[in-house]
Amino acid sequence: MKKNGTYSVSHRILTYAFLFIVFIIVFIPLLWSLSASFTPNNRIYEYVAPFSWKAFVPVDFTPEAYGILFGERGFGIVVLRTLVISLLTVVFGGVVAFAAGFGFARFRFRGRNLLFGLVMVSFMVPIEVTVLPLYIMIVHSGWVNTWRGVVIPGLANGLVIFLFRQFFMEIPGSMLEAARVDGTSWLRILRSIVLPVSLPVTIGASLILFLSAWNNYFWPLLVATKPRFRLVQVAISMAIQQQQIYWNELFAGALIAALVPIVIVLPLQKYYVQSVVSSGIKG
Repeated sequence: MKKNGTYSVSHRILTYAFLFIVFIIVFIPLLWSLSASFTPNNRIYEYVAPFSWKAFVPVDFTPEAYGILFGERGFGIVVLRTLVISLLTVVFGGVVAFAAGFGFARFRFRGRNLLFGLVMVSFMVPIEVTVLPLYIMIVHSGWVNTWRGVVIPGLANGLVIFLFRQFFMEIPGSMLEAARVDGTSWLRILRSIVLPVSLPVTIGASLILFLSAWNNYFWPLLVATKPRFRLVQVAISMAIQQQQIYWNELFAGALIAALVPIVIVLPLQKYYVQSVVSSGIKG
């Protein structure tokens, strides 16, 4: 008993020590970024090489970077625009993935396994492999520099479809068949039976869709070149100019862009974990 107790205490100490080290590794760059965002651009690296603790304290404290971002750069409008686009992606992408996942889980049709295999491949293949044919399709559709070109290609998320499909496979088929025998339509079954029990996976899938849309950089940069279609990650990169890099603006924008997902994800993280576990993806 003593051995088990000693092992348990030692295991807990090692776990906390490991988590503390991870916290320090993550926290130090964030603290330095916060300090740099309130430091004049020409003094950001003054205490970095050689490194000093003073790097974590703003030199000549000034909110100038934030003033420029929300003033000249119009960063507030960009953040609001990206938030709207991300929420639209969550709503419409969630409907697409919900329906596709249920279809793959509960209906048998010719080519089902092949189509589901393509869905699996879609989220395993890097975007660089598919971006050229996808861009050609957008060009021929006349969707360059339109919100349709920005939003629609991201609606059918293969990972989210997979999560829904795995979850729906666990729902007892007898319950759905009983509802069908009673004459209940599939739409009512989805609304009254399936949707209420799929709250964890729905929230988890929504978080994936939101983060995917919020953090998307390469595709909006490629397909939406006009300023009025600029999203947050592209707007942050505007701090990198040909003649000079405005590091304080870069850090300020990056911190703001990171804060929004943190505020949204932290209260809902337990639902994300439940969705992953209930969908059969276990580490």
